[in-house]
Amino acid sequence: MKIIDLDDPLKRVLEVYAMYWVDGMRSHLVIPYEDYHGLLIVRENKCEIVDPSINGFIIKKNDANRDLLIHWAAEKDGLIYKLIDPPDAEAVAELHRRIREDKPPF
Repeated sequence: MKIIDLDDPLKRVLEVYAMYWVDGMRSHLVIPYEDYHGLLIVRENKCEIVDPSINGFIIKKNDANRDLLIHWAAEKDGLIYKLIDPPDAEAVAELHRRIREDKPPF
């Protein structure tokens, strides 16, 4: 899935790596720009979807027991948690490496 963050003055197209819902509001986890070392939340009311396909996503329960759609590369070995807080450059590099190799575990 790809979105544009409406608050981004450059209107960059961003790859979505996970989505979850809170009180009916969808949130997207994205890397907002090159050299950012983690994931940032963009809420559905602050973005435009430019590619709705979710190839490579799986459904899981998050820590709050809510549905989470997550890219397989971010889910494997709990990498998503290293991408969230604090930001981790090595985790981002690992995410990109997994996607380049394109070997989902299913």
